[in-house]
Amino acid sequence: MFGRRVRDGGRCRTAILPARRGQARPGRRHGLPRAAQACPLRTFRPPVACRAARRRRDPAGARCTPGASRRRAHTGTDVPRDRQGGSDRMNAATPSAVSVPQPGAGRRAWWPRLAWAAGALLCVVLYALLLWGLDRRALGVAPGAYRTLANVGLNAAVALPWVLLLWGLTRRLFSSLLLVLLLQAAACQASMVKQQVLGTPLILQDFYFLTSFNRASLEVLGSYLEDARAFALACVAGLVAVVAAFRIESPVPRRAGAASVTVLAAGLALALSQSLATWPWTAVYTREHVRPSALGPEPAVLRAGLMSSLVYKHLEVANTVYKLDEEALRAVLAATAAERAGGAAAPASGELPDIVVVLSESFMDPHILSGMEALGDVIPGARALIRQGAGGEMVVPTYGGGTVRTEFEVLTGMPVSAFPSVIYPYADMSARRMPGLPLLLRGRGYATVAIHANSGAFWNRTDTYKSMGIDRFLTERAFREGGKKDGGWYSDASMTDLVLRELERADRPLLVVAVSMENHGPYDSRAPVLDEAARAAIRLPEGLPDGAAAGLRNYLYHLANADRELVRLLDGLRARGRPFVVVFFGDHLPALPEAYEALSFVDGRRAQEQTVPWLIVGDAGRRAAGRRLHAWELAAEALEVAGIGGDPYYDLVRVAGRRLAALPPGSEEARLLRRGVEAAAVARFQGRFEEFLR
Repeated sequence: MFGRRVRDGGRCRTAILPARRGQARPGRRHGLPRAAQACPLRTFRPPVACRAARRRRDPAGARCTPGASRRRAHTGTDVPRDRQGGSDRMNAATPSAVSVPQPGAGRRAWWPRLAWAAGALLCVVLYALLLWGLDRRALGVAPGAYRTLANVGLNAAVALPWVLLLWGLTRRLFSSLLLVLLLQAAACQASMVKQQVLGTPLILQDFYFLTSFNRASLEVLGSYLEDARAFALACVAGLVAVVAAFRIESPVPRRAGAASVTVLAAGLALALSQSLATWPWTAVYTREHVRPSALGPEPAVLRAGLMSSLVYKHLEVANTVYKLDEEALRAVLAATAAERAGGAAAPASGELPDIVVVLSESFMDPHILSGMEALGDVIPGARALIRQGAGGEMVVPTYGGGTVRTEFEVLTGMPVSAFPSVIYPYADMSARRMPGLPLLLRGRGYATVAIHANSGAFWNRTDTYKSMGIDRFLTERAFREGGKKDGGWYSDASMTDLVLRELERADRPLLVVAVSMENHGPYDSRAPVLDEAARAAIRLPEGLPDGAAAGLRNYLYHLANADRELVRLLDGLRARGRPFVVVFFGDHLPALPEAYEALSFVDGRRAQEQTVPWLIVGDAGRRAAGRRLHAWELAAEALEVAGIGGDPYYDLVRVAGRRLAALPPGSEEARLLRRGVEAAAVARFQGRFEEFLR
């Protein structure tokens, strides 16, 4: 193939024409355009010659006839028109000797490829080691902790599909590695922040925020950043670095098209298998390698790395089948049959009461902290009701965050522990029909409404509430019309206003599920509050570090507001003259690790083992029997106080829960009873519970 200049509408272009018979094919020369590689002579300047001809306004040269263009291409000079015809003959007689390779051309051909391969290997090794170092920094351990070839390699290999995809699409390996590393560095930084605030690293379900990211999510996550400006600058710097890398790095030549397609296909295949949680990932990221623990995600992250623990959890969740322990279910049904038959709540004989369920964010009893009881009471309203026997202590399945775990147990009556792979039920468990308190009451003629001062997309509440049978969901938009912020979030007073308004507008019995937001962290926030004098007047134990004192004071200020709104809600319900039942509880302890470390707990246990207050109170002296219970028992107790019975699952939960409270926690009987309740929860979620009642 030879390169020739041909005329195309007055413009010059290079055409690759077939070699004539008897002509030797020229050798390829690395780094030149395709037409130049086909040219039998070493000089290739047809574009320059043609532009020069145009500048001289040479009609003969501007036409760039085939012969002239070839002569200019090979010699760089103009050729008289009467001699152009001979150029074809000259070209035909061109000996093949002119394409003899230059000395050292072979070495120049393989040396760049070898250098590139060595550089790529070095960058991959540095990438894996740097990622492991970021992982150890996020955990706060030594860089060499658990640093083995297998751990470092498999922790880095999690991102292999995405590196290959980027490399195949952009033909730039080093820039692709940089982009993936920066994204993983952001994940490690997020894990470090979560470790500092909640004492636990990043988990797979935390990435749910990326699928429902909006302004409200940004506000919640951004509130935990110590320096939002530095974070923004780091993001901008990372973006600039990636753009610069892609601009500076030269792409792999397009002639390596087959290799690029192979890389892209391999990346796509690995990404699909990772997403579908199939081989080869299931063969590599095994329990033996990651070594997870039932106590939490920290051991797996420490031993195998954050990325390995994340992909292992993804494989576990995707391949989990909720197995129903039929033997345990039949055993618990048989053991509680007599009590369920004689102790079920009777259906209400009169007017159905309005039921208000209030999840008070991070509501706890401050007196469980050493030295707090002597400094006064910030929750006098709730404490008085509990002392009257309307409530007690509640065991919750989370600490410092994860509100939806407690919320799920209360609204459905199903223990989260029945579904071991589930971390955040609203995100992990999808069902067109989620059995629980709202569906039950809607079937009894209730209207159902939920109120929450944040986005409905947060924790997937909008979709989950709909599957639970909640007709209407009032979110942050409803709070903008007259609501006030006290600190960083909308106040509990604004939520109480909406609850009372919905009750006034209701034309039939109403279930209201209200999830507060005012006392949400971070507690070291400097956001202005509505009553600065009240916050300043809060007394604290002596000797607290400044940071711990500021966080505890902020928390106690909002805690007092929550207690005040509980009393106001009860007064408003009594003034309406309709029957009512109020269910009030905290979802978890607040994330105040510095204060807990400085003060310690009265009972000597860890923060994760503490309980939160609960109470159920209604009109005409109706109240629950105060005792220690689990969050999944609360709805069953509320139905009994409301006089609404007839649901066999809640009857089982109520009887089993009360029996559990009377047993030693570690006894064999308690273990079997708990196992039976969990089996009943799985059967209820699968819609099979009634099968075992026949």
